[in-house]
Amino acid sequence: MLPPAETSGAEIGRRALLLSIGALALTMIVPVLGLALGVVAVVVCFRAWRALSRKKSSVLMPVLGSLVSAVSIVLAASVTWFQTYFSGELTAYNECMKGAGTTTAQQVCVTQLEKAMEGKLPFVAPGTLQLPFPP
Repeated sequence: MLPPAETSGAEIGRRALLLSIGALALTMIVPVLGLALGVVAVVVCFRAWRALSRKKSSVLMPVLGSLVSAVSIVLAASVTWFQTYFSGELTAYNECMKGAGTTTAQQVCVTQLEKAMEGKLPFVAPGTLQLPFPP
């Protein structure tokens, strides 16, 4: 049996950074999976950081990977929280949009969503919430 191959420092850092970038990309598609991959990426980045520190190599890529993973985790957690907190309102909006055949009916659905979201946000005055684009 062959001994395990020794990986170079650049390869270890590159893998950690690519995993972090993958977590950020997956966050845009499926936030919950992006959150899980972001946590895995942070663990891999810190392990790569330690391994490269022992080899006296550059730790730039694992550090960048850790930062990208942190951004991915924060973004995924906030999107997941938003979807969970406003799940009832978003479901009602989707049902409304299924029956909206005209632009005016679609605008009514957006207005109903804005009013429903204002009801859940106590710090927003009624009538002031305007979504920049329909969801």
